Parts: sequence; structure tokens; C-alpha cells
Amino acid sequence: MENVMRKQIKGCSVVAAVMVATTLLAGEEGVVVNAPFGKLALVEEIDLTGAGVEAGITPAGATEVKDILGRPARTLKVVPKESVSLTVRVGKGKGLKPGAAYVLSLEYPEDAPRSMIVMNGANEANIGFHTGVALGDAMKPKYVNNLVESLDLPLSGKWETWASLFRLHERFAPDGGLQNGFDTPRSLKPEDGFNVDILAFAEGNDPLSQGPAFGKLRLYEVMDEGALALKIQFPPEGLPRRRVFWREEMSDGVIEGKAETRGFDDPLEWYRHKAEFMRFLGVNTYTKDLLEFGHNQHWDSSPGGGNEWVNMDWELRGLWERIVGLMGGYGFDILPYYEYGGSRGQNGLGNKRRAKPLTRDDAYTHVHWVESANVDITDPDAVADFKKMLDHTVIRFKDKANFAGAWLRSRNQIPVSFGEEALARFGAEANKGEAPTRAQLIADKALYERYIAWWNLKRRAFFEAQRDHLRANGIKDAVVLYTGELGEPGVGFGDWHPRFVADRPDLWKPVFAASERPPDILTPKAVAESGLYHKGLLATGLNWGDWENHHARPSDDPANYRNTEGVMLTHAFNRLYTVMSPATMDLYRAPSGLAMVRHFTLNEHMAYDKDDKPKLGYFVADIERAGPYCMLAEAVAMANGDPTMLGYLVGANHARGFPQFVRDFNANFLALPALPSKVVVGASADGDVVARVIDAGAKGKWVFAVNTSPQPKTDAVINFGGEGVLKPLSESAGKGAVKSASVKINLHPYQLVSFKVQ
Repeated sequence: MENVMRKQIKGCSVVAAVMVATTLLAGEEGVVVNAPFGKLALVEEIDLTGAGVEAGITPAGATEVKDILGRPARTLKVVPKESVSLTVRVGKGKGLKPGAAYVLSLEYPEDAPRSMIVMNGANEANIGFHTGVALGDAMKPKYVNNLVESLDLPLSGKWETWASLFRLHERFAPDGGLQNGFDTPRSLKPEDGFNVDILAFAEGNDPLSQGPAFGKLRLYEVMDEGALALKIQFPPEGLPRRRVFWREEMSDGVIEGKAETRGFDDPLEWYRHKAEFMRFLGVNTYTKDLLEFGHNQHWDSSPGGGNEWVNMDWELRGLWERIVGLMGGYGFDILPYYEYGGSRGQNGLGNKRRAKPLTRDDAYTHVHWVESANVDITDPDAVADFKKMLDHTVIRFKDKANFAGAWLRSRNQIPVSFGEEALARFGAEANKGEAPTRAQLIADKALYERYIAWWNLKRRAFFEAQRDHLRANGIKDAVVLYTGELGEPGVGFGDWHPRFVADRPDLWKPVFAASERPPDILTPKAVAESGLYHKGLLATGLNWGDWENHHARPSDDPANYRNTEGVMLTHAFNRLYTVMSPATMDLYRAPSGLAMVRHFTLNEHMAYDKDDKPKLGYFVADIERAGPYCMLAEAVAMANGDPTMLGYLVGANHARGFPQFVRDFNANFLALPALPSKVVVGASADGDVVARVIDAGAKGKWVFAVNTSPQPKTDAVINFGGEGVLKPLSESAGKGAVKSASVKINLHPYQLVSFKVQ
């Protein structure tokens, strides 16, 4: 463990363009220049090592101030059966302005493995980070398997800065946390300030973490909001563009409910905040959920039948149309997201539950609120039902913005159906006119497998029909994405066998030594080479007892989409082992590209007191690795698979704590055309540096390189082959063209750099 704590990154600041660097401006007291936020004015600085903040720590006494790396640091002691947190009020009486851009920053020592979560009450964003071998996400969450992974990532041995850009809401909750309920009063106003909570999970959730440690918390106001937008050198017109997008799950309570409980007078202001954050991060495609577990999210169904067809919130029914106009005005493409399970109105198709299990008559799973509706994807009425949704959420507004297509996801509500009508369709189409009985399917394995194969093709036909409907109605080059994985943590290994992934098994064997059922401890490389994740991606839902989870969550069948233009199944990723196998990514590649979606875990309800009751309101949190390692998975995915679409399933209001690395990646990623690439064998003498080339023929050639190592690369020489002049496509790739096919460059850990061959 001592070696883990003392490892340092040397030379990590070689790419200054993406590092957070703070410079004081002479003659301007309290003003700094801080990349990538630009010119900042200090609003308030709070020394969290001072005695005054101890009153905000629960449980009482779970803290200590000690010297770390030559400076005093406050530490929070992880305790059994209760999360530990510190709460401070920030910005009170400081003239805060609703809607203005601010930066919240926190100093922390990178001396040891640590995990901590920062909850920003000003915009209800909960985001955590972790260093070294710490896990970040909870190892023992309440409801799901978080599929945690431990990597022995270097520690800088210095004090570092976490910094998050946000826009101030109009009202905030007095008790902090994510306020997701309709009846939660947001009674604080800007003059009252807002709460910031720093939190760690209860003991046992991150065994090798030494707990949160931090110094000063600072609030800055952005002085030039116009300079925040990231400049991207997109490919020329006529070439397909790559996409970056995200969807939030548990965030929109801030705009719902009674006027006095909402964070905004006009809900559209919240979406303007998102648009500005997209511009800052370099995100080019806007995504919003229009169906959540089948329920209407802020769109007007009245032209199609209103509540008889799809239930809606009458007060917010016109919000989607306003959002489309807003995002279209910003120039974003739009990719709406639907958790489809049939329409959910009083006479909606979903409520009829035409999909039936194979071995029982009541339900597929034990989750009763999911089982309240479903859709038989083989039913022609389902094809018409969803086309109608596209009519009223996309096609109706096609003149207000450019729509990219539609993104569907099943939350156990598009199950394999064994209803009589589905069996009759199978008989007519694939069983010589004879409809089998359920008993026959149970008894005859070959017949059952033919039925599943038929059902998979019917599912593909459903997506193709929606693609064609969009294109026939003016949505040019529309694509349909489908995410089959229903869970937040992503895809597991397809069985119940206990496993734990770590690149230092020796550190974790003692942790599990006393377990009744210790897991197999596998390295990420072993997972990739064994094909375990490949198996998990193609597995059905895990089953137990007499339930039919394997039918509620049918397996992905990406091979059926290999030659299907305009439809893509999404490849789930988040941990390093999920992006180490080129074979899994190639399996999901389709003519329109490769769509990969990062699944953040919710860590739901993991902020609780000694009585297991919520201590900071409704709690979810997205957690990322610290510093350049926050883009580890995306960078390795580019090296091994080169995705053309990157989506994010996030828990709440999206935020990032190390945005300089996110922006740098996005600038290089989006500068490349969405066309296939090939690895340039031998481009670098360093095996950690992978180079690829995209040849668009007469339209040009692009090359990119990825450092797949946790260590920086100084003066890395990359020879892309051929002839020409290399034009850098981002600041970090260089400032001037290189008159050679070879370039020498400094790369920080897990960095992507892109060039255009002139």
C-alpha cells in the first residue's frame, strides 16, 4: 500500500493547454485567470480546515485536521453504517446573480487513494471523484451491482484542484442535496447563499480509500461568459459528424411541482443553462428523455389524443416545443430519448400489456411498477404507436431544429412476448403457418430458439420502420439507437458468479479474505482476453426463481445489425475492462458507425444516517476519476474501437469536476469525421501510443493518436505514414502545421490528439 500512496506523475503538466492553471492578475485584487474558465473574480473563499466548519459535520467528531503534503488538510473519517458529510453555506450576502456563470473549486491533496463527493446546492449537481486505487462508486450499493473497478493510477504527490462550472438557480433547498420531490420547498434565494456538502460513503463501500481530505473551497464568478464556448474544428460539410450527448435521469424535479417548490419561475431557463454547459464542454447534440419508464416527460400529446393516448403534465405540456426552439437556436442537433413501453394513456397501448411471459400469466419480474405496462414489439399496433409519438415529438417540430433521429431504451417494458397474437404471427411468418403453444415452446428447445431468432428480427424491423418513418417525413439521415441494458451501472458478466476487477489483485485479496463467498479477482486485461465482457454484452437479464428476467431483458443481437444502415445498438462502457477488447466494439459496429454509451451508476440513497434514513434529501451521484483519468475509458475506446457516437447516461444535473480534460477530448473527437478508421501499425515505438487514420478519399484524410497509458509521454514521436502536412485540430495537438507525416508531441495520460492531412 505504501508504494501505491507514493507513486507520482512526473511531467504531467507538459500539455499546458488542458491543465487547470491559475494566474493572479497584477492590479486586479481577487481576479485570476483559470484555464479553461478564463477570467474569474473571487466571490468567497472558505478555509475548511478552520474550527468554525466543524458544526456542519455529521456524525459529530468524524473529522481531523492534519498536515498532508506540507499543508493543513481537513479529513473526514469514514464510519460504519452511516455516510459522513460536511455542510457549509456559500455565497450568503455576496450579491449572487441567478443565471450567472460561476466556478466552484476545492483543493485536495493527491497523496493517497481517496474518494469524495461534492454536492452543489446552487444547481443541484452531485459529482464525486476518486484517486489511486480507490473505487469511487459504492461497492455495497442498496439496489444494484455497481460493477466497481480498482486501478492503480498514479498519484501526483501534490495539492490539486477540483473545479466545476455551473449556473446559479433562482431558488435552492435549505437542507442541500438533490431535491427530487414535488413538495420540497426551495426557499433559499441568491442573497441567502447555497449549501455545499462534501460526502463519503459508509465504511465498507471503498475499502482502500483513506477518505476525503481537502483545504480551501472557493467560489468564483466568470467575468466573460462569452469566452466559455469551446471552439471546435468540425469536418467540412458533406462529411458525417461525430456526436457527443448525455441524458439525465433524476434531475427534473427542479422544474416540476408547485411554483414555490421549483428552482425556476420559467422552466426554460434551466434548459438554457444546459445549452451553455454544452457549449462549454463541446457537446454538439442535445438529448432529453421524453418517456421515463414509459411516462410522458413534458411534451404535448393532445393533438394525438391527449390523456386517452399518452398521459401528460398539462402545465408543462408545451415545454418540449420550447426546448426544441431553444436548442435549435443554439445550433445543436437533437436526439430525443424514449424509454418506450407502449403509450401510457387511459386507453394507451402500453396499459393493455399485450406482451405475455412464457411460463406464467401475471408478470415477467417482481418489479410491480415496471410491470404496469409493456409493449409487444412484434405487434403492428406498436409500430404505429411509436410512429405517432415521433410525429408529435420530432416531425412536428422539424422546422425548429435539426433532429438526428431517436434513441430508444428498454426498461424491461419491451420483453419477448409469448402472447397468442405474437405466437400466431410467428406461425404465419416463420413456422409454416402453424402457431405453437407456450407448452410446445417450453418443451422444444430448437423451436424456442427459432422463436427468439424470429423475435430479434421483428425487433430490428420495428427500428427500421421508425428510421424510415423519420426519413420519409423530412428528418434527413435519421438514425435510431437502441440501448437494451436497463440498469444504471451498465452491463455485468452474464452470470451470478462473484468477480472483482482490479489491476492490483494483491491489494484486494486481504479485503475479501474473510468473505463467505470471496470473488474471483481479475485484472482488466484478463477480463478482455477471456471474453467475459463479450459474454456479458450478449447475455439476457439474470434470472432467479420462477421469474422471467431473461425475457424481460432479452439479449443484444448486434450481428443482426451488421448491415443495417441507420440503426445501431449501443455498446455499454464505463470501466477500463469495458473498452479493452476491440472485438466487442467491432461486434457493435454498423454501417452508420459505432455508438457507445457510458453508464454512470446512480449510487442511489447512499447518503444516509445511522438509522438508514436519507440525510441530504434524495441522493444520487455520478463519480469520475480525478484529473486526466476522467477520460480514461473514452480514450482507450478510441484506440481500440474508434466510436463515432459517445453518449452518457447520467444520474442528475450533469457536471464535470475536471472539465479541461473533457473539453480537450471533445475538441479532438468532434474534429474527426464519423467514418471508419484503421490502426497505423508501428506508428510509434511506444506501444502505449496508438495511431489511426481515416481516409475519406477525395474529401481528405485525418489521423489521430491516443496515449493509452496512465503515464504522460514526453516527446512522443508518431509517424502516420504517407506524405503531407499535418494540421493540428486542437490547441493541445499543436499551434502550427507540421510539414511531415511525423510529429513529436507531449501527451498527458489518456489523451487523444487529431490532425488533418493537408
